[in-house]
Amino acid sequence: MCGWRGPAWRRLRVASDMRLILALCACAVAAPVSAQNYRGVVLGQPISDSVPTPVGTEVAAPFAYTLWAFEDEGLSMSATADSETGDVVYLEMWRSLTEGTQRAPFGGMYFGETTRGDLAERFGSEGIVFENRGRFAEVGPLAVYFISYEIEGSDTIVSFVTVQPLAEASEETADASVLDSVIVADGAYLDLAWGVNRGRLPDYTPIADPFE
Repeated sequence: MCGWRGPAWRRLRVASDMRLILALCACAVAAPVSAQNYRGVVLGQPISDSVPTPVGTEVAAPFAYTLWAFEDEGLSMSATADSETGDVVYLEMWRSLTEGTQRAPFGGMYFGETTRGDLAERFGSEGIVFENRGRFAEVGPLAVYFISYEIEGSDTIVSFVTVQPLAEASEETADASVLDSVIVADGAYLDLAWGVNRGRLPDYTPIADPFE
């Protein structure tokens, strides 16, 4: 994908992540999902001809990757789909600007402003943990945090990725990290890519569909 620029947490890791996913996923992922969508791209369905024109595509079987840029809003979006059926298994939207704030796909959330603490308060817990992804990673100069939830009534996961400068990161300051990207994905796909063991943190329950 020419000129690929992913969200901050993936910019230094996208190539290794793709190799991991390809190694784990020798067959297509198929699981029932709700009609979650970003900008008309619907999880569990092929990408419609009516969605905005992408800025790049890449096929690395068994998956196809598509990238969109909404430069007037300072946002970017990617979709990962089964390369044979076209069904989307992973959607991600992120801020492509590091200055200011941009509206996130769910009401009341803003990239660059909504914090990890805000998310835990809104959804009642710090979510679930995938064994191979964990809750924290160091990516270049950034501390990156993952706070994920199952959407009730489906096998869909929404994962919020928050960041802060690594030099400022500590257990005490983690809740001040700000939203950088939002992922909505088929649970079976994330089980393969991020690890099957979805550890539940205290007070966790699946959340209502934030798209509704």
